[in-house]
Amino acid sequence: MRSFAFQTACLSIAFIGIVTTPALAETLSQPTTVVELFTSQGCSSCPKTNAFVVRLNDEDPDVLALSYGVTYWDYLGWTDTFGNPASMTRQRQYDAALDSGVYTPMLVVGGQMHAPRLTKSDLEKTSVPASLALVRHSGELCIEGKMSAGAKLALIDYESGTQTVAVKRGENKGRSLTLANVVKDVTYRDWTGQMICGLHPKSALAVLAHDATTTAIIGAARFEP
Repeated sequence: MRSFAFQTACLSIAFIGIVTTPALAETLSQPTTVVELFTSQGCSSCPKTNAFVVRLNDEDPDVLALSYGVTYWDYLGWTDTFGNPASMTRQRQYDAALDSGVYTPMLVVGGQMHAPRLTKSDLEKTSVPASLALVRHSGELCIEGKMSAGAKLALIDYESGTQTVAVKRGENKGRSLTLANVVKDVTYRDWTGQMICGLHPKSALAVLAHDATTTAIIGAARFEP
């Protein structure tokens, strides 16, 4: 498995400082399974997988499901309303690391395995250790973790819940497509081993820690206002 080559990006979330010990901190949700879906509103093969991810999100609180809109099928006649450069970049990073190719629908579980279709039993093969946490302290969020320095953090800004789009052109013309937890932006940071505070997200935030040398997700946490 090749190294996960994260691109340097300016954080859209302000980091105010680094602290060592928060008092009276509240630990937020720590999912044990992470499922990332790369999908397109212009892909006729995607609706069933979209629905599978929506069900996962609705039925299993231990699953963090994220949906990334990609734009390379826009030329078929419909511009993906959720497509953004950050989603395209993240899929290409997985392609470079997993030699997966770039396709839709593409499910990535735990940062380690990919497939166009999965079952719930497939998800049990890849669990995420509880080595990362988001804690709320004095009105702000902090990232704390047990990971070794050098881990890569992905900070994922997403819209919590489901969103439905009526597609008027292209392969899915006339269909209404529903996605869960649509990703709006992704930024990256190196983990130094010290707690990071000063997070003030305006929407839902997921933090994923990737192993320093592979794509494996070694910690996950989420905040949903």
